[in-house]
Amino acid sequence: MSYSQYLKGKAIQTGCEWRLKIKVVSTALAAFPSTAKFTAQVRTDAESPVLATLTTQAGNIIRVDNTSIEIVLPGSVSANWSAGKVVMDVVRTDLTDKIHLGFDLEIPVKRSVTRL
Repeated sequence: MSYSQYLKGKAIQTGCEWRLKIKVVSTALAAFPSTAKFTAQVRTDAESPVLATLTTQAGNIIRVDNTSIEIVLPGSVSANWSAGKVVMDVVRTDLTDKIHLGFDLEIPVKRSVTRL
């Protein structure tokens, strides 16, 4: 069984900071407890080399509250990327067994005309 849901979001504009807030609605559990640590890798596809690694420790994955996190990609990371798309997922890493959060992101990348 496969499930895909496409939501409109902001493309990554190369050389500019990109942010995405993810909210999980659940009354059964705190999706993002205060002690949780997360890691995400950005690639052009699942098998390609890593373009960026984002972590809670580096301030790229920020816990907003028990139901929300914000992913931050600094502009300096994407400055030399080509137009196209990238993929990313998020894994909880503070537990003995790593937990995939259950979503994959495919994000359009637009090459900036102005490159400062």
